[in-house]
Amino acid sequence: MAVFSVLGALQAIGEDGPIEFGGPRQRSVLGRLLVARGQVVPVGRLISDLWRDQPPPGAAGSIQTYVSHLRRALEPRRTIRTPARLLVTVPPGYALRAEHVDAWRFEELVRQGSRRLLDGDAAAAVAALEEALALWKGPAYLEFASADWALNEIARLDELRATAVEQRASAVMALGTPGSVIADLRAHLVEHPLREEGWRLLATALYRQGRQGDALAALREARRMLVAELGVDPGPALRRLEAGILAHSPELDLPGPARTAGWDDHAARPRFARDLPGGDIPVRGIATRETGPRVNPAEPGAVAVPPATFTEPPGAASAAAAPRAVPTVADGAVLLRISTAGPATALTAAPGGGEGRVRLFGRRSELSLLLDRSEGVALVSGEAGMGKTALVEEAAAVRAGQGARVAIGRCPATRGAPPGWAWTEILRTLTTAVPFGEHGAESVRGEGFHGRRAVAAHLRAAAAEAPIMLVVEDLHRADRETLDTLVEVVVETAGAAVTVVCTFRQEEAGRLAGTMAALARREPLRIALRGLRPGAAAGLVTAVAGVPVTRPALTAVAARTGGNPFFLRETARLIAAEGEAAALTTVPAGVRDVLAARLAVLPARVRTVLGEAAVLDAEVPGTHAGGVDLDVLVAVHGGGEDAVMDAAEAALLAGVLVEPGGGGLRFASPVLRDTVYGAMPRLRRARTHARVAAALERLRPDEAAALAHHHALGGDPVRAARYALTAAERADLRYARRESGLGRGQGARPARDYASVARDRLRETQSPPTGASLL
Repeated sequence: MAVFSVLGALQAIGEDGPIEFGGPRQRSVLGRLLVARGQVVPVGRLISDLWRDQPPPGAAGSIQTYVSHLRRALEPRRTIRTPARLLVTVPPGYALRAEHVDAWRFEELVRQGSRRLLDGDAAAAVAALEEALALWKGPAYLEFASADWALNEIARLDELRATAVEQRASAVMALGTPGSVIADLRAHLVEHPLREEGWRLLATALYRQGRQGDALAALREARRMLVAELGVDPGPALRRLEAGILAHSPELDLPGPARTAGWDDHAARPRFARDLPGGDIPVRGIATRETGPRVNPAEPGAVAVPPATFTEPPGAASAAAAPRAVPTVADGAVLLRISTAGPATALTAAPGGGEGRVRLFGRRSELSLLLDRSEGVALVSGEAGMGKTALVEEAAAVRAGQGARVAIGRCPATRGAPPGWAWTEILRTLTTAVPFGEHGAESVRGEGFHGRRAVAAHLRAAAAEAPIMLVVEDLHRADRETLDTLVEVVVETAGAAVTVVCTFRQEEAGRLAGTMAALARREPLRIALRGLRPGAAAGLVTAVAGVPVTRPALTAVAARTGGNPFFLRETARLIAAEGEAAALTTVPAGVRDVLAARLAVLPARVRTVLGEAAVLDAEVPGTHAGGVDLDVLVAVHGGGEDAVMDAAEAALLAGVLVEPGGGGLRFASPVLRDTVYGAMPRLRRARTHARVAAALERLRPDEAAALAHHHALGGDPVRAARYALTAAERADLRYARRESGLGRGQGARPARDYASVARDRLRETQSPPTGASLL
């Protein structure tokens, strides 16, 4: 496994030594993926980050080429048909599954040192922090210092290093050797002259060395720097220290005990409401509604709360504080100052499951994320039918109930709509409640720069009276005026209580690269909707069908649809109308139409390979094989391995194909495969089956059942019958070994199915060959 270094120049060492990553843009792709820390980076985001607002034609193809070259460099022994283990395709983009990155190890060591310091183990803290600082070979992501996408991560790591230097100094002083940190602290303050904690530690170390004058001089220098650079006086910590030095306070002679000011990710947390034994239980700090029921904090105050785990309750306001706002809080903890709308004295287990006013199956965590967004922009993506509209409409309803003004605009699918139509709908809704005021109606409704500025100014003014939530649906269909207005509103309402939520289909979002780059400056919340989990899928099908559905059928429907909520609803209606059997073999018309439109945007060469894959991936009764055999697919296609793999990569990015853990390819869901298969003209399907059968005879001659299947559907009943007999005989042998009493008729049943098809084909030709014996 490769070991990556980003603290300094970007480097990596693999099994064969240093790895060459190619030119600047190719290295930028790798750097961008490393900054994402294992998270998926959409292709559109990579394009906007690499080319900023001016991507060239074919930028997506260039990204694909860079990724292909990086994969060869990272895993030189991997064959082209073996799934990548490091740089993986995850729709709608790529992720780097690295395990060894010096910046990540650095961060973990700093956190260890922080925890040891909080626990009072100064020696262990020094060891961890010195190991961390030894990893720092230079500024983080040095060659990407001017790239917008790297700035936040560079600043974060630089802040973490500064904190590590200060905490190491604090731990060393706790061990009774303050003189050894003075030089390090002076060098540290040359780089970071405005860090009051550094000046506090330097003055304290000097005082403990018996250098009272130097300590006071350091504090005077700190005051001079702060006044000159920021126009502010030193904070309370430095003022108290100065007073203590002048008074020879005994508290300065020895380090004081560490005080716990909150929870970090590895400490005890408040209990969830679902864990309560019943009744009211007093708690301190913040509670969570992650499990659904709404609860209130018992005693508001400043606490350190891991943001991925806790959310404030409805009716509460939170504001992020500085990482060291409370002394001795472990680095990495996020401080929230909570204030509730009214007093609360207990955490009460609420009745019910907390699904909310409307049953929104399987989207509770996503809804919570949206409701927690009080300003800025949220981007909700997902394929057609994944529930984007249902999610944002539920969030809008909740926010409206909390007193926010809500407006929804949709980008029309039809041509001929006026420019910026979504914003026309939004303004029409808002202006019924909020007059235009000083921003006249004509200027707000105008087009171009001045009209967009007027819209943003109107929204900022309106947000001073009540929070505003705006929803722009189907952003992938937006015209230029809609996109430009979106960027203007998001940028110009920074700091105001305006939340803009946009929905779009990721597979159709290529043209949004420039807009996404502009929105990235506001650090948007990104929610990528996936299929529902089996439990939520079963609940949705049961609720929509209105009739009892067996557990095996629910499991099969969840797998067949990939958990897509729209597909689940359509299938549930089919169950209610025609029964479970039809739902497991038929693609509902609405689902077929949605998937056909999704497939239509793919290039013709990709659709051709998908058709061949759908024929190859067909479920063959009597076999346990699944997925697409890449060797056979290359042989069937006939255009070479590279052509097949390029088409497969495009289909992977579009979410049509996926890479299972065991390798190879398969369709994202059986219903998607069946739609591709059903869209092929009958003659083309038959010829493809024939090519698959020929390829199988060369490459997989022992797969008799599959050969019978493809020959039967490919128009060769004689070979179909022959392979059907072979499959039946093998089935008899297998079952005879397991159960001596199993008859030949049962073992041959799958083969009889193929023989039946072959018999029908013979009748169609009206010229059955002599001696063809079909079961």
